[in-house]
Amino acid sequence: MRSFRRNGWSGFTLLEALVVLALLGTLMALAAPSLTELRQKHQMQSQAERLLGSLMLARSEALRRQQRVTLCLRSAGDLCAAEGRWGQGWVVFVDANDNAVREANEPVLQVQESVPSFLKLEGNATVNRYVSFGAEGRSQTTTGAFQAGTLTLCRPGQAAIWRVVINAVGKPRLETAMLPADTEC
Repeated sequence: MRSFRRNGWSGFTLLEALVVLALLGTLMALAAPSLTELRQKHQMQSQAERLLGSLMLARSEALRRQQRVTLCLRSAGDLCAAEGRWGQGWVVFVDANDNAVREANEPVLQVQESVPSFLKLEGNATVNRYVSFGAEGRSQTTTGAFQAGTLTLCRPGQAAIWRVVINAVGKPRLETAMLPADTEC
């Protein structure tokens, strides 16, 4: 670019500045979709890690307190929802009466808001409403049977997913996977 010198001032012409701004605008427009994709990818990983953190909190609190601690689907008033999906959020609470339903007098340890609307979080049949940890840190149903299961976080239209897998002794782990070609999120 050239500059002109008039009366001791030098700089760009208006036309040159407009061309540079137009080029920058075009480059930003090309970069924006990839940045949105990257942001959503990181949000998905963050949500999976948040769920894993809540499960680990529940398990450690059950061991520390020597009593059942439960995660359940969140409803109004930080109570447990009778139906729904994990994507609506969850509540971690001390389950004093071992029924996997939060009563008003049971202390809340953590409340998580719903996941972003572009994500879908669901549990398989054994963990579709709650995950509960007994005094020994093992995941167990309200009847005392072991509770192993998988919570899957995905984004419709994308093949990459995150899974939080709870094994038979109650230890949760996080893993990434790809959806099979014939499966949808």
